[in-house]
Amino acid sequence: MMNLMKKDRKAQEEMVGFVLIMVIVAVVFLVILGIMIRKPAGSEKESKDIYQFMESMMEYTTDCAINNEIDYEKIGGLLKECHSNHSTCLNGKGICDVLNDSSFKIIEKSWNVGSYYKGFIFNSTYIENNRTVEGVLSLQRGNCTSFKGAEYLSPDYPGSIVSTLKICF
Repeated sequence: MMNLMKKDRKAQEEMVGFVLIMVIVAVVFLVILGIMIRKPAGSEKESKDIYQFMESMMEYTTDCAINNEIDYEKIGGLLKECHSNHSTCLNGKGICDVLNDSSFKIIEKSWNVGSYYKGFIFNSTYIENNRTVEGVLSLQRGNCTSFKGAEYLSPDYPGSIVSTLKICF
């Protein structure tokens, strides 16, 4: 009888030990998971969706023709032309004005700014030799505290035009 009680007690101790080990492993797992998920408020999150949106936006054809009446420029081309200080489209509108209006409308309508998202910040800057030379375009709507964003690079010899879009939520 005594031998049987020692076996039962030993089995209970092993089960308690196993449960304790499982609880410790679960707590460690939750702590690691919490550290990996937590990110401070107001920080930028890279977004593939926003990057792909910017790729598409650069291919959007505007109502601005520069050299030929049927050869309308895309937004990516207007960024370069606006930076190069070409002044007007063939229809008499300013290139930078068309770029500004078209970009603002595309971003605002595509991201449903005002009803779903709180706002956006869009900046395009000309960079040469890893330093900012001048701003090309800057658009903003709403108040941004936390956002997700992406960056798009367009070559413009001898430098590049870097466009960043941050969508505020």
